[in-house]
Amino acid sequence: MTVRHDRAGWPALTQPSGHLLLQLAPAADGEDDPILDLSAAVRIGSTLFLGSDEGVAVERLSWNGERWVSAGRTSLIECLDVASGEEADIEGLAEDDGWLWVLGSHARTRPKLKKRDDERLDLTVYADLKDTRARCLLARLPLAADSVEPRLLAPVANAGDRRAQVLKRTKHGNLLSRALAKDPLIGPSTRIPAKEGGVDLEGIAVCFPRVALGMRGPVIQTYAVLLEFEVNQKGGDLKIDGPVYKRLLDLEGLGIRDLKRVGDDLLILAGPTTALDGPCAVYRWRDWAGNPPEHKHAVRLHRPERIVELPFGRGDDHPEALAVVEQDGARQLLVICDSPAAWRVDSDRRSISCDVFDLNVLR
Repeated sequence: MTVRHDRAGWPALTQPSGHLLLQLAPAADGEDDPILDLSAAVRIGSTLFLGSDEGVAVERLSWNGERWVSAGRTSLIECLDVASGEEADIEGLAEDDGWLWVLGSHARTRPKLKKRDDERLDLTVYADLKDTRARCLLARLPLAADSVEPRLLAPVANAGDRRAQVLKRTKHGNLLSRALAKDPLIGPSTRIPAKEGGVDLEGIAVCFPRVALGMRGPVIQTYAVLLEFEVNQKGGDLKIDGPVYKRLLDLEGLGIRDLKRVGDDLLILAGPTTALDGPCAVYRWRDWAGNPPEHKHAVRLHRPERIVELPFGRGDDHPEALAVVEQDGARQLLVICDSPAAWRVDSDRRSISCDVFDLNVLR
């Protein structure tokens, strides 16, 4: 079992109330295995949706009384105007009023650095940043009853008078990335790769027409940034209605890794902005829904309550996604790790073990 680290000076780790198994379908030929790269989650009724930072698909799972098991995979290509082979880098999933919201990282990335035969590195290749357009994705898809198992939900292109919608994409990104590039505070970070201080969106919460997006990076001095704006529909697309607000959160130097709306409260998964190991925690912003942004530039500093001290590994087990599940009438917070430790993964059964925390106790 991986050794977990508790940094001196930080509170003791919160012990999970148990574990849940997630069992995924095998990856398609030539595709990366999503079980090792899960980055977003949301439970809607009897369906648990998972997103991966590889490809453009959403996993669907159903509860069988013991574990969450695969109920199929939905490619966003079936619902949205996205190209085959794109890597949307899905970093946020949310539900609001029968819609599944999907967020890409909007991040610049470098090619994976490969050594030559003589062990030297070609820095000219490393300096060539990947096109960010594929990851500039903000969309909502209508949910419909599954044709085979009606108790489950599936994202579709059309459901009655509802149509899948996406924030209009441009040649190099979308309308949000364009707004961020022009922003005096965030703009400089749009030209830097994620994990190096660049823009990296992770986590989405919706209280329609209000949308909140978490920023893993940049962190401004020691404050995390939450983006908020309103959207409306223009033709078949989503449109940002009004300004993009920036809200500063004191998360003790950590960036935002995921968001989950629970009633009027907002749960915030926080962790290191880089790929380094480090403290991770869950914060609660009470009555976030009743506390909209007030001004574009003169902002309040918000200090959400730190409620869970999460375990983390060394070189693995990085808490990446949250979902609220129910078992025997009790609400539990499911925490999914990216790069899961070896003890969590059963390759033969295609399952991953995830920590759960009792939300009723945390109230």
